[in-house]
Amino acid sequence: MTENKNEKRGLVAETLFFIPPGAFFFIVAIAYAIVADAEPIGTMTLVSLGFMFFFVAGYLWLTSRRIDFRPSDGEDGEIEEAAGDVGEFNPHSWWPLIAGVAASVVAAGFAVGWWMFGIGIAIGIIAVIGYAFENNTGVYSH
Repeated sequence: MTENKNEKRGLVAETLFFIPPGAFFFIVAIAYAIVADAEPIGTMTLVSLGFMFFFVAGYLWLTSRRIDFRPSDGEDGEIEEAAGDVGEFNPHSWWPLIAGVAASVVAAGFAVGWWMFGIGIAIGIIAVIGYAFENNTGVYSH
């Protein structure tokens, strides 16, 4: 399939939403490094934030190359054009709560001890597996 250079792609607004904060954090990281005499923790935190925003923008840009143009991407898009199924979602799930508890236990493990960090990782693995296979058993299986 040949691509037309003038062909419209989706997710443009979402991609452009993440580029300015990424650039902002890189500029602030440079200013912080100069003012704080290259203090490593704060500088690397700000640089990491910049990379995180650019990582999301890059992912959305790559995804926009694979998906079709959506009605919401056009300036003259109407709500009625986007009607229909969006996806398949469970009405409720306890697994995100368990994943959040696992993240809290992992974070507490840094302060309390590595044994608690390991328990948090184990809970996190269970949460991810449970969330991934939630639709394969029970009421919502398919």
